[in-house]
Amino acid sequence: MKRFLLFLFVSTLFFGFEGCASKKYAKRGDKYEQAGMWESAAEAYMRSLASKRDNIDALVGLKRTGQKTIDEKTLKMMKAYETDGLKETVYGYLDIVNFKNRASAVGVELSVSDRATDYFNDAKPKYIEKIYSEAQVLLDAEKFTQSESILKEIETIEPGYGNVQEMMKVSKCEPLYRQGKEYMNSGFNRKAYANFEKIIKEHNGYKDSKELREDALLKALITIKIDDFKYQDGSQEITARVQGAVVSKLNSLNNPFIKVVDTESTQKILEEQKRSIEVGSNIQIGKILAANAMFSATVVEFKQFTGKIERTEKRGYLKEVTITKNKETGLEEKNVSYKKVIYYTFSGKNVSAISLKYQLTSVETGAVMVSDVTREVFDDEVSYATFDGNTDKLVPGYWERISKDSEKDYVSDTPNEVSNLRKLLNAKRDITPAAQLTDKTITEIATKVAQKVNRYNPEQ
Repeated sequence: MKRFLLFLFVSTLFFGFEGCASKKYAKRGDKYEQAGMWESAAEAYMRSLASKRDNIDALVGLKRTGQKTIDEKTLKMMKAYETDGLKETVYGYLDIVNFKNRASAVGVELSVSDRATDYFNDAKPKYIEKIYSEAQVLLDAEKFTQSESILKEIETIEPGYGNVQEMMKVSKCEPLYRQGKEYMNSGFNRKAYANFEKIIKEHNGYKDSKELREDALLKALITIKIDDFKYQDGSQEITARVQGAVVSKLNSLNNPFIKVVDTESTQKILEEQKRSIEVGSNIQIGKILAANAMFSATVVEFKQFTGKIERTEKRGYLKEVTITKNKETGLEEKNVSYKKVIYYTFSGKNVSAISLKYQLTSVETGAVMVSDVTREVFDDEVSYATFDGNTDKLVPGYWERISKDSEKDYVSDTPNEVSNLRKLLNAKRDITPAAQLTDKTITEIATKVAQKVNRYNPEQ
């Protein structure tokens, strides 16, 4: 029932708002109409009907002012036709039809004279033919932007006209194609690749753009051979895991310009290199390795610490509250007592840290392409309390002896102290194993290394 009433209230509010908006625009339309501003009045009536379709005043007002607006637009369009204003005739008529359709969408049908339609049907092919010729001239003059603008206009007025689609393709692709070739000649192969890729994706190719794209990719490609990682700290096992993670992240990069050489074939390639040297071959090392960059790295730090969970005995109190009635006054009285108890707190921390020094070097020139040291640390800790009793009644404090009171005994039954103890009692008790922290550290190291390599762009 409550939901229904809420729905009814919201619905009433919504429709009430719509009704107010409709009345507001209808009144505005009436004022414009009184001033002889037919089109402004019609627009206001349309907005009124958009808010409330059954507003009779707005319907009648739009019928009246809308038709007058169309008549004015028609007269202007006909005058343009009689003075050979082909463009003004075409766009004038399209404006009339658009206005008519908008009125129809809110429930008011307006009429367009047959004579206006005849004028449009006569002017449109003449105008299109005229600007089509202009587009051809501009295209021949290699003024691609201007040509494309006109071709878009033709496509809007008369979709599928003549050879517009092919001309449009030339207007869009030729500048990209030429720029791409210029990029290649200047050694900017990544930029060239982007141009040809855009042509292929958006226009399904143009001239020999597919071949040029592959050529640009081949020239821009950084093929990476991974040297076995070394270690100053840690072990061979952890170093191999870091290397595997880095290779995996590099392979998963969505970067067409980076490719890792298959490590399984490296030994065969090295054997071929050795054989070629023995027979006096002068083949360049980069070609033998099928790699133009070497990635080397060293684990300079590895720490995996599993902390001991320390248990500490704590002395507190169990708070008891009883309600009694005063025999003399008859009023209820609250009595609080504290019983000495023992509870325990536990704390511990696990840590994993790895530092990796790495470098990407050009095989051909020996130049350092990427170089960095990245360090990651992950840790987890616990700090909680346990009590073998009713934890809702446990309060912090201290006592010297459980069976005898002392001046050193005290109860910390304040809201802040009790709240802090409750947090310890409800805190998490599971700590992430150090081995899992190492997994996370390795993943993060590999991710950052791959990102660094991915950002490398020799053309910037």
